[in-house]
Amino acid sequence: MTFATIVDLIKTDRRLGKEVPGFDPCNGNEKAKYLFLLEAPGPKAVESGRISFENPDPSAREFGKQLATAGISRSEIAIWNIVPWYIGNSDGTAIRAADGEDVREGIKYLSLLLASMPNLKCIILVGGAARRAHMFLSRLTTARIVSCHHPSIRVVNSNPLAPEENVELFRFLKATT
Repeated sequence: MTFATIVDLIKTDRRLGKEVPGFDPCNGNEKAKYLFLLEAPGPKAVESGRISFENPDPSAREFGKQLATAGISRSEIAIWNIVPWYIGNSDGTAIRAADGEDVREGIKYLSLLLASMPNLKCIILVGGAARRAHMFLSRLTTARIVSCHHPSIRVVNSNPLAPEENVELFRFLKATT
């Protein structure tokens, strides 16, 4: 199953449209070695129609910068969310935190995603919310599962070492997978 087919399936199942942004076509996606899983798409991802570090928001830019600094190329990655649809306010300006029901519903689609990635070596859970899927993922794959800091300004402000720690982790993964 292609990633585009998975996105279409989610839209049909959930009766949603643009609230389910697709994958960035500039990334490796199905051919990727690394799958980065975040919490849920934000307003800029919904606006652009894709999950990308090229979206015009600070978290996306910081994430792209960290990957580039670590030497991980776009062809090696896929970026997705534990909850693949927008869970923010009705005017599309702010995301809310994913609750347990959001996560339970969202992870139902991860098995399809993983089955579509024959080269997958490592899943990186980006931020605390994404870590909630660790046990579920552990039952689906033999790929390595690790965690990193979320690239948001809020995380960087509370832990100025977070970007450097992420880069070190990404470099380590690059060298060992």
